Amino acid sequence: MRRILGLVSVTAMLMVAATASNAGAATGFSSVYVVAGVETSIPTNNTSTFAGGALGSGGDSAVWKASVAHAALSSCPFGTNASCAITGGSFSLKSSNGAQLAGSFTGGSVTPISQQTPCGKQVFGVSGALATTSGPATFTATLTHFRTFLFGTCVAYFATVTGSLRRA
Repeated sequence: MRRILGLVSVTAMLMVAATASNAGAATGFSSVYVVAGVETSIPTNNTSTFAGGALGSGGDSAVWKASVAHAALSSCPFGTNASCAITGGSFSLKSSNGAQLAGSFTGGSVTPISQQTPCGKQVFGVSGALATTSGPATFTATLTHFRTFLFGTCVAYFATVTGSLRRA
């Protein structure tokens, strides 16, 4: 529980920093953003949505959101070395200096990394290719599902994502 609260605190601090004015930021986009966020709703039709904050290599901060369409996670079970394809989705980022980026996922994968049994946390690697308004980019992250038993069924109750957005 402390880890979850710590992750939520870090995410909240990033989001506050992203909304604050950053007078020293350079104009335009940074080439790399460190991102942190949370899953914002229960996945629907194999599409997961996320939002969070980001810190740019150029000194700017940002808010971002993504919708990632992917093959059913049941098609890439843990322990099989299989990955699930990213089949589409959208990404947007708004920098503290006013610059905005929008794009679409053009491919990539969600790969199971580890799972605590019988119903602990699950960790996935996410690697997505993006076509954006400022050219190609890659989104690379670690997705962590926190799970527990509810009425005898293992359910995910919270998810975090940390990683980077790298513009080409």
